[in-house]
Amino acid sequence: MLITLLILCPVSLVNAGAYVFPVLFNSACLQMTQQLLSWQENETDLNPCYQWPSCYAGFDVKYQQHLPTMYSSCDLGGHCIRIEQYRTRKAVMEAWRREKGLPYSGRFTVHDTSATCVGLFYIERPAPPAGSAHHAIQFPGSVCSELPPANQTCHVILSPEIDFGILNSQQINGVSREVSGALYCTREGSVKLQGQSLLGERHIWFDGARRNFYSTLRINHQDAAEGVSFHLLSNQPQSFTLSATLQAAVTPEAGSYTGNGIVFITYP
Repeated sequence: MLITLLILCPVSLVNAGAYVFPVLFNSACLQMTQQLLSWQENETDLNPCYQWPSCYAGFDVKYQQHLPTMYSSCDLGGHCIRIEQYRTRKAVMEAWRREKGLPYSGRFTVHDTSATCVGLFYIERPAPPAGSAHHAIQFPGSVCSELPPANQTCHVILSPEIDFGILNSQQINGVSREVSGALYCTREGSVKLQGQSLLGERHIWFDGARRNFYSTLRINHQDAAEGVSFHLLSNQPQSFTLSATLQAAVTPEAGSYTGNGIVFITYP
């Protein structure tokens, strides 16, 4: 039994399906480089633009005063797919995997330096920037990742797995395993380290829709879903512990179980 951890930096905390985060934002030439690292959807949530005349999903940024147009990302960069034919969000995700793959990185030009976060958006048809073109909508359940402060880059060093080994199914409640990690940034500043499931939930479920058997995460013995604050000096790693604790309302069936979680940085 193990929990596979996805380590991201930085990301905003929402009820999430698609995780996009900024690799690099060059404010001098207005170039954004981003990566869609993971995407997970359930079987039932609907595609918000199903059966529109046309609909495109892809990358862009939110701005302080207006929504994005997706023109640079889609028409100039080719970082979009058409999705109006897919009924569910899971079908959209699967189409993206077929056409673009995961993880997927790309670069596009933003309009100005008022960009606040980068994420996955949808629009009927991308158009060159104009007042009427600023109406792309954030894809439901996705993350719009906060852009870090100027010249700040942070990193998490952490084992990608927490392995519980072989356990007696009658005696799993409260069983914990712990790994050690380190966090550092290129400039001095305060950050928050958080952990959750890939669906943006406190519980990492091992049994899918049954939702009986799960794990919760703690960072330095504090609730990882709420986050733990760190003040970091420039390029000086600070150590931390990440623990996972098992719980089940009813004794789970014997078998092999895997859950997926995410550990990420936000900027207070």
